[in-house]
Amino acid sequence: MVTDADGLNILSEKNSVLRRCKGERLLTPHPGEMKRLFPDHKEPRAETATKFCNRFPVTLLFKGSRTIVAERDRPLTYNTTGNPGMATGGMGDILTGVCAGLIGQGLSLYDAARVGAWTCGRAAEIAIFNDGQSEQSLLPRDVLDHLGDAFNELRS
Repeated sequence: MVTDADGLNILSEKNSVLRRCKGERLLTPHPGEMKRLFPDHKEPRAETATKFCNRFPVTLLFKGSRTIVAERDRPLTYNTTGNPGMATGGMGDILTGVCAGLIGQGLSLYDAARVGAWTCGRAAEIAIFNDGQSEQSLLPRDVLDHLGDAFNELRS
């Protein structure tokens, strides 16, 4: 299961349910959603991600500058692609959809989160560098238009 946005808001009302759920879960919070999910923790993002995954059996894609992917007993990884223009409505929906599609193709949640974050970030970079978009005008549609280019680059 991949959970974003309102799903995370519902979980934040009773995050203990994460310990009882069956099946794998990928959570994709931005910093505000993470504060609601894990309110008593004010550590740096990497430490928060590690503690959250040690407490709950989830894979975490913690969005933000240098998105963090965390999972218990796996190395913490940082995504290096993307730009501030991605901090706009709808970008998380694209990322969630890409991750869900990758999971459907057989990737683990951890690998799908890493590939999804890299690919969406790279598509945003391509939109700016190749199409002349600006960070201020970047739209989710621009990222969608360049996902194929980003996947092709990843394969090469």
